[in-house]
Amino acid sequence: MSGSPADAGDAGRRRRFAAPPRGGRAGAGAVSMFAAASLVLALSGVVMGAVTQAQAQAYTQAVPSGPPIRLFPPPERMAVPDVGVRAGVGRVLDDPLASPGPSAAPLPLTPPVHTPSFDVVPTVAPPSTIAVETLGPLDPDGAGPLEGVAGLGGDPWRGIPRAEVLALLPELPTLTPSPAVKELQRRLLLSRGSPAAAPGESEPARRFGALRVEKLAAMGDPRGAADLAALLPEAMSADEAAARALTDAELLAGPLDCAAATERAKPFSGPYWQRVELFCRLRAGRIGGGMPTEAGAAPAGDDLAFQMLREQPGGDPDFLRVAEAMAGGPAPRLRSLKDPSPLTLAALRTLQAGLPPDVLSLTDPARLAAVASNNGADPATRVTAAERAATALFLDSRRLAEAYRAAPAKGDELLRLKDAAARDRTARTRALVQQAMLAAMGGGRRVELAGLALELLDPPMLTGPVGAVVADMLDTLSPTPDAAALAPAAARLCFALGRADKGKRWYDLALRSRPTVEVARLWPLAVIALGPPPGGGVLGLAGWLDESLRGADLEARAQVAGQLALLQAMGLAVPEEAWRRTADPEEMAPTPADARPPTADPALWQRLAEASADRRVGETALAALLLLGNAGPAGTPPAVVARVVGALRAVGLDSDARAIAREAAAALAG
Repeated sequence: MSGSPADAGDAGRRRRFAAPPRGGRAGAGAVSMFAAASLVLALSGVVMGAVTQAQAQAYTQAVPSGPPIRLFPPPERMAVPDVGVRAGVGRVLDDPLASPGPSAAPLPLTPPVHTPSFDVVPTVAPPSTIAVETLGPLDPDGAGPLEGVAGLGGDPWRGIPRAEVLALLPELPTLTPSPAVKELQRRLLLSRGSPAAAPGESEPARRFGALRVEKLAAMGDPRGAADLAALLPEAMSADEAAARALTDAELLAGPLDCAAATERAKPFSGPYWQRVELFCRLRAGRIGGGMPTEAGAAPAGDDLAFQMLREQPGGDPDFLRVAEAMAGGPAPRLRSLKDPSPLTLAALRTLQAGLPPDVLSLTDPARLAAVASNNGADPATRVTAAERAATALFLDSRRLAEAYRAAPAKGDELLRLKDAAARDRTARTRALVQQAMLAAMGGGRRVELAGLALELLDPPMLTGPVGAVVADMLDTLSPTPDAAALAPAAARLCFALGRADKGKRWYDLALRSRPTVEVARLWPLAVIALGPPPGGGVLGLAGWLDESLRGADLEARAQVAGQLALLQAMGLAVPEEAWRRTADPEEMAPTPADARPPTADPALWQRLAEASADRRVGETALAALLLLGNAGPAGTPPAVVARVVGALRAVGLDSDARAIAREAAAALAG
């Protein structure tokens, strides 16, 4: 032996790795991997310049003798780790990741290579016959700004033919005082999806999308109607009635988006659209060639336009008089305004011009809302119009409160409100109560005024903006014993508006202070608003029945039966004994909970049952809204409301069902 120790080490390593051990290709694989690892180490040393000869020698001596270290288990051993004894090893490898000892043969790092045989060619079965169908075009009327849980689900109109939907949509309510009904209807109309046409069905005279826009505009939701119209350009360009309905609604709600209205008017012509264009130009202060009009100047360049509009049959003379004032002419003097157009009311509001008293003969809440938003109107006229519009949900509580504050008091009226309320339950009296509440400082006086405001609330006002203004007044009071007299009415109002937490505080005060029939009547409403209390709460079903039926006449028994129907529709188990107790003592046979009242439309009653059983969401909501109609839950027989609530819950519209049941229960609790 000659040479340095390093040479001897190198020779030893060459002897160990030059020839593969028994096992054939496995050794070669190990050599290749070790060589690759050595090359990486060598390159790293060159780049870094940190590996010295001494370090290399130390590294070489640290390498153990024997076969190479297996870095990964072979595939077959990974699949079945505890099976097999390798030939020549004489032991089982219990741990598939353990390195073999010195006597173990090296494990293969790659599976053996086999030459595939082409003696047998597999036979592949031909594919089955493929049916090709031509998909129809997507329905452009199915667009909508709401989808999924925000609307009524992914396919709300499944199962109901388009012709039936088109026939029922125009019958939807537009003057309901119920926020729950209006919200459900709004989501139904804004939801994405459309009903399918029957095979061979001809195109309808009016399209589904245009009808939805028109209905949203008519129910006082111009913003929703505009959002939907923006997604339905084809339907809107072919339906002038829908385009006019949306434009009128925007004019009344104000301010009109003139750019959108001008774009909407492009497919149409006629005096109406010419007047809209003139209004937009006058409101912008631009006349004729686009130059601003000087104060008091004649409508330069627009004499011809005014003359053409005057000469056209079926014109709008009131609007033309107001338009002339907008162009710099004299202020309009309108002695009567019984049927003003939306354009006329919008122009008067722009001028903040006074309105004649007979404008209150209007029955359209959208036009009344336009009157209420005109700061130039007489305060008494304005507050009356505002309250009537708010009751129909065409004016929100903020704008109603503004109109209340604008009504002036005369003399010492604010000090004699109790006497005034006894003989006058008008909007002006409610406005004076609000003003007195803002000025009152003493706690006793504030409690007195809050009680007076609660007494002046008529049932249709509970759930809308009028009730919300009174509830805001209650928020300035604390439910303490000195306000116990207000507790039942305050709890009823808060529950009716969906303010459950605030209602519970007043309800708890009522239970502690006044365990009377008035408080007992609140129990079903509290259960619907808050959910069933553990153990039935203070009263429970039996205690509530005892209090409510003590000395009750037939009307009171019917009222209790209606409350039972609502509780059962909301999922509360009502025993048969409870139904028997509400029956007429002379008949001793309770009316079935699912019996159809004589006033309910039998076709809609059946449609609601079938649609909810088949979970057809859109049809269920449509039938429910038509059954409730403009009367809403508070003015509909409880049996009908209970049927609607149960159907809505069956198709997954639980929040809508609870809101409708809550409004009906609040009416029955009075």
